[in-house]
Amino acid sequence: MGILKLEKKFDGSRLQKTFRMKPTQIIILSFVLMVVIGTFFLMLPISTTNNLGLNFFDALFVATSASCVVGLTVVDVHNDLTLFGQVVMVILIQIGGLGIMTLATLVIHTMGYRFRLKETLILQESLNQRSQAGLVTLIARIIKYTFVIEGFFAVLLTIHFVPEFGAINAVGYGIFHSVSSFCNAGFDLFGNYDSLCGRGDDFFLLTCIGSLILLGNTGFTVIYDVIHRRKWKKFSLHTKIVIVMNFALVFIGGAVIFAVESLNPYTLEGLPLSEQIAQSVFTSVSCRTAGMNTFVLNEAEQITMLTMILLMFIGAAPLSTGGGIKSTTFFVIVMSMWAVFRGKDDIVVFGRRISDKIRDQAFAIFTMGTIWVVTAAMILSAIDGEVHKLTHVLFETVSAFATVGMGVGVTSEWDDWGKLILVLTMLVGRVGIMTFMLSLITQHENRIKYPPEDIMIG
Repeated sequence: MGILKLEKKFDGSRLQKTFRMKPTQIIILSFVLMVVIGTFFLMLPISTTNNLGLNFFDALFVATSASCVVGLTVVDVHNDLTLFGQVVMVILIQIGGLGIMTLATLVIHTMGYRFRLKETLILQESLNQRSQAGLVTLIARIIKYTFVIEGFFAVLLTIHFVPEFGAINAVGYGIFHSVSSFCNAGFDLFGNYDSLCGRGDDFFLLTCIGSLILLGNTGFTVIYDVIHRRKWKKFSLHTKIVIVMNFALVFIGGAVIFAVESLNPYTLEGLPLSEQIAQSVFTSVSCRTAGMNTFVLNEAEQITMLTMILLMFIGAAPLSTGGGIKSTTFFVIVMSMWAVFRGKDDIVVFGRRISDKIRDQAFAIFTMGTIWVVTAAMILSAIDGEVHKLTHVLFETVSAFATVGMGVGVTSEWDDWGKLILVLTMLVGRVGIMTFMLSLITQHENRIKYPPEDIMIG
């Protein structure tokens, strides 16, 4: 009888009912826990070169930025953090890039655990998948691609860094920058907040890091399609759209940056043509979600900054290590507008029709993302007392929301309230604005159909 009473007292179903959480809430909680753990480690004296540890707000900001693979930082990773602190950073970046749910699933599955329906739904939500079939296989594939790509480029970068940093340090530099670039985090170890400034003529370095950024923000399903299906006609519609958008955004962004900054004496003017083109293309690739820059951004022209803000807001592809509203979302919005202008009811792309549900979701994501960015920028500007230019404030806000990490030199100047606004923006950007909103709103099926009536718009 005592055993039965004990079992009843610790009834798992009752505990589940008491602490019932939606999959979206569990995803957000997993990132919050990772940020809390990262904050604790960065506050330890062993993490900083001054043996004092970071203060709470700085540690929270840096841990969030690393966990959400953003790249904005209020400390100099090279000069202010010890080897221990840098290792903490790269672990947070790696887990944040892949997603804590992804890594936990692989470990648990390897131990022989069989997932229940509730847990499968959480995985499905975290991976942004519409089907529960093959989730574990997909996760294993993600892990494999990640470590193969990062390992290959880590070796190349290590060899490249040996003459400059020595054999032992070169290994650390190679691993750190390979992980940071593939996860689209944008952190570097070159010091003094310079990112890749002064290295714009290092074409090998730009090629390696640029390739890692592109592979990371292209998405794992696209990589799988390219490796296994190989032919364009066999690619899924998703893969075709991502590839088209990647080429279009890189080309348009690079062309605008080159046309404007090649005449700017503070950025690219006076450099060899090959270097101007390389830096323009690299900036166009990096500003989508990676955050590494080869010239000082606060010296760039307004047109360039606005172009970069748009590219950052659009961001990477779904199921990638990048952020933003996603390139496929932007594509659906553009094609929907084009269909309206042509008087068409359906969005047809490459011989396939995009459903009305996807179109509605795309507009919802775009609208919610815009509202969040504008609101956060307004609050930051008010907190800042309008000390900084509105363009710079908006740039920082979009950079945080899209998990890009590019800064215009004002990140370390925010007060604690400003840092908290950016911390929340980074977290929302990493988990996705749709996931964040669904975690707050309870959905109910509408069984009543009301009569329609037209209104005037436009």
